[in-house]
Amino acid sequence: MGEITTSVLHDWTYTHIRDRRTQIVSARLKIGHTYFTQRYLLTRDPQPYCDDCLVPLTVQHLLVECLSFIDLRHRYLYRCRGRDSGVYYLSKALGPACLSPDHDVFKYLGEAGLLPNL
Repeated sequence: MGEITTSVLHDWTYTHIRDRRTQIVSARLKIGHTYFTQRYLLTRDPQPYCDDCLVPLTVQHLLVECLSFIDLRHRYLYRCRGRDSGVYYLSKALGPACLSPDHDVFKYLGEAGLLPNL
């Protein structure tokens, strides 16, 4: 949860996002607290783990690390990679270029089936 800081992310401007639901999902992703990844805190269930990677489910894992979504990540989040390496960065994935409603992150989450759970 501490990996996302204001020094990493740009200002939160929503002038390009008109839909309230999209604004909510965007804010949840930026702070790293979504219902899908943090529900266990409310329900006192065990922390959820990724079935394929066997690590705790976090926003960072779902967006830039999970092995299950490699093909989707290459298709939709190609702008979120580093220049020299093929490593994906959460700060770029949640930046203004990838976070507009018709762009990368929302298409990625929708096709992965994660958008309704956030």
